[in-house]
Amino acid sequence: MKGLQRIELPNLQNLKGMGLGFLLIGTLSIVGWVSVDKLLTIQKRQSQIQDTIGLERQVLQLRSHYHQANPDRLHTDLQQAEQRLIQSFTHLAEWAQGLQEESKHWNLLMQYRILNTDRTASPIEGVVLVPLEIQVHPQGTQSAYKPYLQFIKALTRSGPNLDIRNMTVMGDGQKATHLTIGLSVWMRAIDSVEL
Repeated sequence: MKGLQRIELPNLQNLKGMGLGFLLIGTLSIVGWVSVDKLLTIQKRQSQIQDTIGLERQVLQLRSHYHQANPDRLHTDLQQAEQRLIQSFTHLAEWAQGLQEESKHWNLLMQYRILNTDRTASPIEGVVLVPLEIQVHPQGTQSAYKPYLQFIKALTRSGPNLDIRNMTVMGDGQKATHLTIGLSVWMRAIDSVEL
C-alpha cells in the first residue's frame, strides 16, 4: 500500500468556519443586491416624480398664459385691428385729405403723394404697406416747430396703422420752414391692384 496515500479529512472545525464564511458572504451579497435594486427603483421613482412636477409647472404656466391672453377677447381685438387698416385707395385719399384739413388748424399746408417706387412687403398676410410722402410747410413766415409737433401728434393718432420711416425738418437755423415725412400706411390687400 505504498501507492496509496493517506487522504486527510478536513477538520470539522475548519469546515464549519468555511461554511459560515460562505454563508456570510452569500447573505451579504444577497442583501447588497436587494439594496442596489431598491436604490435603483427609488432613483427611478424620484426621476419620475421630478418629471411629473416639471410637467405640472409647465401646465400651470400654460394655463397662466392662456388666461392672460384672454382668448375670449381675440375676436374683438381682431375687429379693432381690422378697423385700423385703410380699406382702399379711395379711403387712403379721404384719410389724407382729412389730415390736410386738420393741418390748417395750425396754419400749415400739407401735400401728400403715394410713392410707387418703394414697394414694401408686409409681414402680415392680407396687409399691404403703402408708401407715402407727406410735405408740410407753414402758411406765412412764422416758425413752425410747435405746429409741426402738433401735426405729427395728430398724424400718429389719426386712425390707421402707419410706420414712420423718416422725417426731415428744414429751416434757416432760426425757424422751421419745411417738414417731410416718409411713412407706410397699412392697407387691406386688394388682389386686383398692384402697387
